[in-house]
Amino acid sequence: MQLEKVCIKNFKGIAEKEIKFKPGFNLIKGINGTGKTSILEAIAVGLGGFVAGLPDVTTRHFSADEVRNIYEKTGDGSYNKTNVMPLEVTIDAILDGEEYRWTRGKSSIKAARSTTQPRDICKKAEKMSEDSNTEFPILVYLSASRVWSQRRERTENIFRKQYFRTIGYTDALIDASNTKLLLNWCMKMEMVEWKKEKKIAEYEAVKQVVAKFMDIMEDTEGHEVFYDKQEEQLMYKVGDNILPIGQLSAGYQSLVWMAFDIAYRMAVLNPYKKENIQYTRGVVLIDEIDLHLHPVWQWNIVKALRTVFPNVQFIAATHSPILLASSNELWLIDVEDEEIKYIESRFGYDANAILEMFMGAKSKNPETDKFIHSIYVDMREKKYNEAEIKIQKLADITSENNPDVVMARMELKRSQYN
Repeated sequence: MQLEKVCIKNFKGIAEKEIKFKPGFNLIKGINGTGKTSILEAIAVGLGGFVAGLPDVTTRHFSADEVRNIYEKTGDGSYNKTNVMPLEVTIDAILDGEEYRWTRGKSSIKAARSTTQPRDICKKAEKMSEDSNTEFPILVYLSASRVWSQRRERTENIFRKQYFRTIGYTDALIDASNTKLLLNWCMKMEMVEWKKEKKIAEYEAVKQVVAKFMDIMEDTEGHEVFYDKQEEQLMYKVGDNILPIGQLSAGYQSLVWMAFDIAYRMAVLNPYKKENIQYTRGVVLIDEIDLHLHPVWQWNIVKALRTVFPNVQFIAATHSPILLASSNELWLIDVEDEEIKYIESRFGYDANAILEMFMGAKSKNPETDKFIHSIYVDMREKKYNEAEIKIQKLADITSENNPDVVMARMELKRSQYN
C-alpha cells in the first residue's frame, strides 16, 4: 500500500486539511501546535479502514476526544462547547496496483464505532485474507510515547492457541507500544525452532534486520539481537556486552523496538517471504522520529530505515534540522502555515543554516547572538578597545576555541591593520 493523499476534517484542532505524499520518506515539519501529531493519528485511524475488513482483528476507531470542539465564552468563567461534526478522514491510496479511496467517519459524538465508506477497501482486505500467499501491507503507527507507554497486557497469549497472519495488525495503529505481544511471538518462534530442530527463516530474518539497522545507526558492525529463553527477554549484544533491551537507554530502546516492531509484523503478516520479509510494502507512521536520539544518530536514522525497509513508505514528524539535511531522498512537508508547502530535500545544507533559514530559529542563544553582533558594530565604528574587551568576555563565557571567538579575533586584527 502507498498513500497518495489524506483529507482530514474536524479532527482535534484541524478544521480541514489536505496533504499529499510521495513514495519513500515523507518528513513533516512544523512548530509545536501546528498539528503534526494530529495528522499522523488521523492517518492511523484512516488506515484502520483496511484493517476493518479483516476477520478476527480489532481496528482503531475515532474516540470522542478526537472530535474538534469550538469554545465560546458565555461569561467571566464559563464557556459553551460545541462539537463540530462530521469527523472524517479520507484516504487516497494504491494497493496492488489499484487506486482506492475511502472515508472513515464519525457522524455523532455518541457513536462508538467509525464507519468506512465505500466498503471497497474492506472487501479488498477480506479477499486478501483468503489467499495465504498474498502480500499484506505493513501498517504501523509509532507514537511519541512508544518507549514509555505500553499497551496493557492481554489476559492470554494470542500466539499460544492460534496463529493467523492478521495478528500482525494487532495494536499496530494505536498510540501505545505492545512489546509483550512481540516477546510472545519470539517465544513462539523459539518453541517452533526447538520442536522442528531447525531455524525458522522469517524469525532469523527479523533478528538480522534489527542487527543491520543498528549497524547502520552506529556506523559499526557486530550488533546482535537474540531471545534468551532462560530470562524470557530479548537481549542486545555489542561485542562482549549483553543487556536486556528493557535495560538499555531510552535512545537505544527507541531504535531497537522501532525496527523490531516493524520487522516482526512483516514476518507475521507475510511469513512465506521467509528471509525476504524486510521487502514487504506498506506505510509506517513515526511521530517525533528524532525522540531520544543523539545528533549523530539523527544523521543516520533515515538512511537506516530506508536501507533495511526499502519498500516502505515512511511518514514521520520531526523538529530536527539535522533530519531535514540528512538525506537527498526526503519529501518535506511544511505544515506551519495554513497553506501546506512541499519542499525538496535540503540534503547538503548546514544544519545551522536550516535552523535559521527554514525553521525560523536562531542557531545561537539570542542574547549571545546579539552580543556577538555588538562586537562587529564596535569594529565598524573603530572602537577596537571595546571590541577586544567584548571578545575576551565571549572567550571567558565560552572558550578560546569557540569559532565565534576565533573569527572575531581575526576580524579585529584585519580591521586594525587596514
